[in-house]
Amino acid sequence: MEKVAIGVDLGGTNIRAGIVDKDGRVLKKIEGSTSVQNGRDVVIDRLVDSIKELKDEAKRNSMVVSVIGLGASGIISAKKGVIVLSPNLPNWIDVPLRDIVMKRTGIPVVLENDANAYAFGEKWRGAGKDFQDFFLITLGTGVGGGIILGGEIFHGADGMAGEIGHMTVNPEGPSCGCGNNGCLEVYASAKGIIERTIKSIEAGGETRLKEITEGNFYKITSEMVYQAAKEGDSLARDVIREMGRYLGIGMATLINLFNPEAIIIGGGVKDAWDLFIEPAKREIERRAFSIPSERVRIIQSTLDDGGILGAAGVAFKKSKGRTKRL
Repeated sequence: MEKVAIGVDLGGTNIRAGIVDKDGRVLKKIEGSTSVQNGRDVVIDRLVDSIKELKDEAKRNSMVVSVIGLGASGIISAKKGVIVLSPNLPNWIDVPLRDIVMKRTGIPVVLENDANAYAFGEKWRGAGKDFQDFFLITLGTGVGGGIILGGEIFHGADGMAGEIGHMTVNPEGPSCGCGNNGCLEVYASAKGIIERTIKSIEAGGETRLKEITEGNFYKITSEMVYQAAKEGDSLARDVIREMGRYLGIGMATLINLFNPEAIIIGGGVKDAWDLFIEPAKREIERRAFSIPSERVRIIQSTLDDGGILGAAGVAFKKSKGRTKRL
């Protein structure tokens, strides 16, 4: 029977999971709501149910799941298999998720930060395959980051490197779920974009988003903001431009520190690329040293299932399986 992995992308909004073979093909995938508002136990139940569903699907197709790769948002101790803290998974503090899932599924589990896993996926099968040194920035519910140095994930001394979303880009900025103020995440995440939009409306800003939400602008989604901005709504455009500006400040810092070959941007917020990338590049030009800023490539992710693929790839590698053409 062919050995495959299950890759899981556990985010603050959705659980995405899939069966992945050693060629990096996602053979089957499923998706559901994380439902963090219902508590940790419900989220773990949903996670385990998704894995079991895919395990059964693999068996029906003459495949055996040899390992599970679990990419989770937040600060992760990969060695211990513990979620230390996750601003987008409220009250998840020192959760031994690897051992919980292993016990309930009977399959070896590798736990990794979701953005690190995504970065590994980009190196394996995406926009990063031709680079040895790059950053991945994921713009989703939160802002995650993965660092690839010398072709490998850079974890840092405690396995917690790459928390790009929690760089301070404005010391006087709004509070962040991590406890800091002015983090990149409060400006560049979907959650941050929604909050910045609502704040602008509460301050008296005019926008067609009021009509779209029939006056209840607290129902605004990030997708609504992107669409309104594309259609010329000035308030929505200002929010997206501000997001691009602070993203550029953060990227300039990364360029000055690491001189990477590329910065790859993924996640749902990248759908507003045409609206935020120029303000971001202007900040890079203003703030980063000329030689590294001129050579770095700022590009979009090419993967639709980067989190799933990368989590599975990390699991294959750490379980001494072999990913082909990595």
